[in-house]
Amino acid sequence: MKPIEIVLSIPGRPAVDYPILVGANLFAVKAWLPKTAISQIVIITDNTVEKHYGAQLLGALQQAGSACLLLSFRAGERSKNDTTKRRLENAMLQHRCDRSTLIVALGGGVVGDMAGFIAATYLRGVSYLQIPTTLLAMVDSCVGGKTGINTPYGKNLVGAIYQPMGVVVDVNCLKTLSKKHRINGLVEAIKVFLTYDAASFRYTVLHLSQMLQGDQALLQDLVIRAIKIKAGVVSRDETERGERSVLNFGHTMGHALEKASDYRVLHGHAVAYGILVEATIAYLLGLLDQQALNEIKVCLAQLGFHGKDLQSYDVDQLIEITKGDKKNQVGQVRYVLLQDIGRVQFTDGVYVHVVGDELVRQAFNSLISKDH
Repeated sequence: MKPIEIVLSIPGRPAVDYPILVGANLFAVKAWLPKTAISQIVIITDNTVEKHYGAQLLGALQQAGSACLLLSFRAGERSKNDTTKRRLENAMLQHRCDRSTLIVALGGGVVGDMAGFIAATYLRGVSYLQIPTTLLAMVDSCVGGKTGINTPYGKNLVGAIYQPMGVVVDVNCLKTLSKKHRINGLVEAIKVFLTYDAASFRYTVLHLSQMLQGDQALLQDLVIRAIKIKAGVVSRDETERGERSVLNFGHTMGHALEKASDYRVLHGHAVAYGILVEATIAYLLGLLDQQALNEIKVCLAQLGFHGKDLQSYDVDQLIEITKGDKKNQVGQVRYVLLQDIGRVQFTDGVYVHVVGDELVRQAFNSLISKDH
């Protein structure tokens, strides 16, 4: 199948355009290697992805005539911190990487966030490419230029919006994913569809069992659908001053669950529970009807997520953690609220809405007591 190319265009001074290639066998680097002058290429990855694809990509780039350096760090969200960033930057400085260096982010969302943030700050900015290897990174984090690290106060609180010069999505990478990580990515795609595309949400539900089994054609279609939506949102609101915040649906509570678990819960899994809580808040506010809420619950139940699972968490602790969420203003916690599947509440130019602690607590307790 011929790769699909999606172009993300961001108006501005200067305007930003970069290609997002989606297909198979894209590790043939001549198809996407930039023609600009590059002094050397630094592949940043984690130790898990390195075992699968590190030597393959390094060899392909060297065969194409590029001077290369491969740097890796311990896989997992707990490595996404300033200590890891500083170690990688020092290695680049030691190897005298200059401003003509190209960073290649090879991995999942953690790698993309880390490598992108290094690109944004190293010598005040060098070019980078995203090569996502997980479904979650393919459908969400590889597109849009969000980079960053975690702090003891919360997730992704330090970072930059810094666009890559391109994204290369090789769906063959999905063959090495475990079912757990496939689910991790499916949740992020479902989040996109719940907020923007009811037809794609129901399409996903219809084919969920095949996607869980790793059907390559269906997963590639899912990736393309999600990327097209996200590329459109980013082109309209690159810096998340308005509409882009919609893509944080499920993330206010999801990020709190991640932090409460010391990042033992995968991001997509935490977002699944966040979607349950935040959809229930919308239902309690009279925005989302019972049928839509039930559709969401049934979909997530097929992936193994049930409201009753939340009983192992302290809701007051989670509420306290949400006080540090990036979307907050003047100390008020704000949520993306669904009006229907494929449509969010948008009032007077506002996409995120203040929700009181008691209503969050009520939604949480409702899920624990009623979900079976």
